[in-house]
Amino acid sequence: MVELRLVAGVASTGAIGDGETIPWHYDEDEQQYKNRVADHPVVVGRQTHQGMTRVRGTHPVVVTGSPEAYDEADATFVATVAEAVDAVAAQSDTGYVIGGQSIYAMFLPYARRAYVSELPETQVANRVFPYLGTNWTVTDRHEYDEFDVIEYVNEDPLAPSEASD
Repeated sequence: MVELRLVAGVASTGAIGDGETIPWHYDEDEQQYKNRVADHPVVVGRQTHQGMTRVRGTHPVVVTGSPEAYDEADATFVATVAEAVDAVAAQSDTGYVIGGQSIYAMFLPYARRAYVSELPETQVANRVFPYLGTNWTVTDRHEYDEFDVIEYVNEDPLAPSEASD
């Protein structure tokens, strides 16, 4: 069974970006993120995928409303949670959900873990990370010079077969 894990850099305001870019940069956060997702499939929305640089060894599973409209080498385009999970399973037993906002919200109920970089940014942006909910428990805190990465576990994730795509 595939384990989905959310990964996000989140400002103290809950912001994750402005719809075009991530309005901050932390070298240590970028490095820990790249190390975490390297050599795994990553589930990502189409806009986020088009605006980012691929991390070494990742296989993008791009969620879009019209997957048939895209044909990109070394990427899989899907429309539903179940299709995304199947695409992850074809590559690995672990997949990382890396955004944007609607993708985090779509996959949150099915994710087993979340790695949230708590950044000291105070900017308000129009893209935010969703509330995890009461099923999530903090299991670890990794301290860095300028931020912490909090590891959460979802005590009761939904099985992807329960998705109402």
